[in-house]
Amino acid sequence: MQRTDVLLHLAGSLWQGTAAVWARMACKLTAPSFMDFTTLEKHLDASPLLNAHKQYFLNLAQPAVAILLGPTKGTPLQSRFGGQPMAPAGFVWPEHPDGHYLFVGQINFAELPGGPGRTAELPASGLLSLFYGFDEEDAIFWRDQDYLKAFYWPDISDMHEIQAPHQWVTDSRALQFKNGIDLPRHEELRKDWPVEFDELQDWLHGLEESGDLPRDYLLGRPSWDSLGYDPTPEAEEHPGSSHWRSLLTLQSHEEFHWCWQDGARLMAFIEDARLRARDFSHLQVDCG
Repeated sequence: MQRTDVLLHLAGSLWQGTAAVWARMACKLTAPSFMDFTTLEKHLDASPLLNAHKQYFLNLAQPAVAILLGPTKGTPLQSRFGGQPMAPAGFVWPEHPDGHYLFVGQINFAELPGGPGRTAELPASGLLSLFYGFDEEDAIFWRDQDYLKAFYWPDISDMHEIQAPHQWVTDSRALQFKNGIDLPRHEELRKDWPVEFDELQDWLHGLEESGDLPRDYLLGRPSWDSLGYDPTPEAEEHPGSSHWRSLLTLQSHEEFHWCWQDGARLMAFIEDARLRARDFSHLQVDCG
């Protein structure tokens, strides 16, 4: 190898190494922080108004799992949005009487982080696959029964990729998860706010903008863009004691062609007893 070639080779290696360092730094700088109790306490201590009610806000916190889009398409059994689903032999793609079911994605519960922040409310393993109703005329309504269909398989040892029976398929993106906590973000979710909610709104919005409160997540409390009521089923009939809970909240994502009620959010709810029984067959949905 000539001296010039050696120098060029070394320069190229140095550039690649520098680029890799910058890429890792960029990931660290832009990765959502997602709040834990320590972070929440710091936020509360920084505000005299909120610190006066510190225990109240700590008591509001609920376990949640942030869903983050990864940089790759993901492997067949990996948690991901988009692409083609994995299913056991004999599975038949669900049919909708007024349109089609499109694949939302799949969650491999074994990939959720462990440790003290790992909630026992979700399965320790198994695959959850989600489909939503779609038609080109927008005749299918998100509050219709079975708008969102879920299939859960505890055993994923013999799964196969199945092809959608329609043309509406998007590229897949692998998912990453982070354990943390969530807070009620809307006035309608509580009747006993200790301060005027107008004084909390900017703070909660700031937590969402910073990534301390995620926009895509499991469990926690529902969050929305445009509703004026608590979307939790039976919340009006049984304030504070509904036996339904938030399972999944997703924002609209253009790359997956998700546009939940004009670009807002999808919120899926499950009954407490069904979640404990690992029965995901009956979900209720609202969007806004």
